[in-house]
Amino acid sequence: MKICRCKLILVFLLAGITQVYAQPFTLDKNIKPVELKLQKDTRKGYEGGKFIATLSTVDSTKYYYVKGHDLFQFVDVLVKGFGNKNSLEASLVYDNWNDVVEKQSMRSAKDGIIHFKVRAFGSFGLKIISPSNEAINFTIMVSASPQQKTYLGSPFSKIKDSEMKAGNSTVGDTGGSGSSNKVLYIILSICLLVIGLLVGKLLSKKSVTIIVLLLTLPLKAPAQNGATPGFFYKDRYYNGEDLDNGKFEEDLENEMGDGYNPKKDIENLYGKLQKIKEFLDVTVNLYNNYKGLGNCINSVPPRGEPRIPSFCDIPSSSDENGCAECFLKAREEFNDVRYLFEQLATIYKCTKNFSNAALSFGDNASGVHAVAGMAWQAERRNIEKSISELENAYDKKYAELLQSLSDAMLKLSECEARYGVEDWFDRFGYMYFEFMRDKYQRTD
Repeated sequence: MKICRCKLILVFLLAGITQVYAQPFTLDKNIKPVELKLQKDTRKGYEGGKFIATLSTVDSTKYYYVKGHDLFQFVDVLVKGFGNKNSLEASLVYDNWNDVVEKQSMRSAKDGIIHFKVRAFGSFGLKIISPSNEAINFTIMVSASPQQKTYLGSPFSKIKDSEMKAGNSTVGDTGGSGSSNKVLYIILSICLLVIGLLVGKLLSKKSVTIIVLLLTLPLKAPAQNGATPGFFYKDRYYNGEDLDNGKFEEDLENEMGDGYNPKKDIENLYGKLQKIKEFLDVTVNLYNNYKGLGNCINSVPPRGEPRIPSFCDIPSSSDENGCAECFLKAREEFNDVRYLFEQLATIYKCTKNFSNAALSFGDNASGVHAVAGMAWQAERRNIEKSISELENAYDKKYAELLQSLSDAMLKLSECEARYGVEDWFDRFGYMYFEFMRDKYQRTD
């Protein structure tokens, strides 16, 4: 149950940070972005995903920010102008509204549909621009895939017969005498004892049941004037059912008027959404196709990750050697902790990067936007205080996850023992535990 509690705490930790990491940073009071919050996707075949659609009109520049996704989802953003009389442009933004990650034009986009493919922690921004300053009706559709936790892979390899017994050759054994092995085990045991005492001392403090990290960045802009924040068009939300039953098409036809027939444009959008789904279903390595916003999101296994010999390297319900029943549950808990570590590290890195970017941007731009020097310094201190709180929250959660990892690996050791692998944790598992301890320990 400890892993479930850790998940709950991370949910609250995420909720607290997301309140701050709500949109790209700005000091410009004239920028009033519209929130597009992803909701549960109700389309058949899209279970576990999220979706949102909106209709609007732009005659200069409009600002939007997307939220409601997580770092394990692949997010597709479609922007389509209607009528094709004038072209529009869209820019993808992350840390602040001046930091454009990618820019596309409807004129050069296939079928006139701008398409961004991203992975991100926290919200990201969209700038919709009418270069001609003429009114253009358009839609934004955002689709997030179900969570996909695959990029860490498996660290397990099939154990050799010679490695089953504690007295036989083990990883790192060069074929020396038995007495050499005994000396090695004694040294390793002493090291493990010292590590255990240190970790035990760290974890002896009463754990915080719920950590809600509220970082204070009060310089965020309010929602767009004249618009209802969220998933809207004339105060109505668009989800997958609206697309399927024609209400979206009906409202589009009414909005455009003048005999406009939206059938072809709608068919192009339907076709694009279907191709996206098919692509997500069949592509093995999606991480190469979706841009990770910021340098804080990983998409590969940690560098230097050790391989762990195991009797059951790939447990499955149809495993002929019968090890599945014992290993499946323990491996599930083990992998849950691995991704929780990744999630914690990503929360920390992305929020720290965002806070540092806000400090840099505020220092450089405060005078330009006539923000009084003393006022900015006060806000700067709030941001610095929030960074300190973030660091403390990370350290507490890191300690809890170390304990969860230890518990999961001890369960794995029990499974290994059932099939004749002696002292699995002491001989093999501890190396991975030490790797994880060092990998995710905060260093800044």
